[in-house]
Amino acid sequence: MAAHPITPSITTARAGTSVDTSQRIRRYTITMAFRTACFILAVTVAHGWLQWVMLAGAVFLPYMGVLLANQANETGRQKPAQGGAPDDARQLTAGPEPDYVEGVVMSEEDDERVAGTR
Repeated sequence: MAAHPITPSITTARAGTSVDTSQRIRRYTITMAFRTACFILAVTVAHGWLQWVMLAGAVFLPYMGVLLANQANETGRQKPAQGGAPDDARQLTAGPEPDYVEGVVMSEEDDERVAGTR
């Protein structure tokens, strides 16, 4: 029996481009909001070691923001799950083989000639 082709499932499909873009923008915006907060706190409120931690966050968070924003949606890029329909599952093409009738196809001219000879 022939192997069943792998049918992708809708749950493994990737999200649309607009959804992916909006998720990337949201991740980048949140990261940049934290960066801005770190910078403002480092300049105005924090002192000592906390000020240095906030400044380090303000310096390194843009790099993290770009990494997170460029993180692509990997759903749907992996191979679909192996399997397919079980051997005993009903198939659209399942059933008895069709009966073929052997014979000759005749045109109207042939049909008239045969009728005239009788």
